[in-house]
Amino acid sequence: MPRSTNKAIARARMQYLGEPRAAALHAVPRDGSLGLDTCSPEQRRLRALMTLGLFNRPGSWQPHRGIAAWGLHTLVAYDIIASPRFNRLVVIADVPHNVAPYLLPSRDGGSSLPGLRLEEFRGRRTCVTRHLPTGAQLVITGNSSGAWDGNLRPFPRWDFYPVNRLHTRPERAQLEEVPDMSEDTERLLAGLMCCIAARGAEGRWAIGNWFSDLPMRPGWLRDEGEDRYEKQLQGSGRQWTFRWNGFPHVDDVAASLTASPIGSSGAVARDTGDHFEVRLDDATLRLNGQRVPMQQQSEVTP
Repeated sequence: MPRSTNKAIARARMQYLGEPRAAALHAVPRDGSLGLDTCSPEQRRLRALMTLGLFNRPGSWQPHRGIAAWGLHTLVAYDIIASPRFNRLVVIADVPHNVAPYLLPSRDGGSSLPGLRLEEFRGRRTCVTRHLPTGAQLVITGNSSGAWDGNLRPFPRWDFYPVNRLHTRPERAQLEEVPDMSEDTERLLAGLMCCIAARGAEGRWAIGNWFSDLPMRPGWLRDEGEDRYEKQLQGSGRQWTFRWNGFPHVDDVAASLTASPIGSSGAVARDTGDHFEVRLDDATLRLNGQRVPMQQQSEVTP
């Protein structure tokens, strides 16, 4: 790929995904796309599972069990940037030592992605992990380049399960509770994970890590009460529904999944009036969230 094309794709990733320049340059795929859909099946599955964990928070909509009990929803309180690559997902965080314990299972229990294991700790700011059920790699780093070097080091915590530790009985039970997903559904759900810090051209829409309205549009969403954090993502096969309170606006989420060049190839959004439907081939994801204020809706068109 010509160097000029490589740099143009990196600039687009910086603009839409919020990646630092060095990370975007490392992440440019070979097919000329932004690379969100250019990944192995194992990576697609891992990202879909992370999405299920992130966007299911126990509350009045659902009990504290099943996927909601994974506890990954707390991660949306952190400033993290997803830097998707073909064979790995790199999560760039300003406090990687805080983010990693929410994802890695340990002897202490608590929040975790079932089956994730610590493979290496590099330098002072990078956890290289492996997800046993899929074989996919997840990297959690504080390096803005999304890359890592330096010597192998012991992690400040000793109790994370290492990569040679097989699934525990509770993890097997948790994974068995995951509903079936079609490949197109996995692509849509993976897009939600990859777009966690995404934004549109000229600031017309933004996901804002699911806790802020970066365009600062008139007419703030209701921002009080514990229920503003509630999220529920459920379904099976090709039919899924995602509903949430608070940020971001539902229009913005639909745009992140469908707007060119960041959206999933072939995905289209339909505004039904009280919700959005995002379709990708035979998969449908229904989005129920609060709308962009009426005077701003013409500027947020997926």
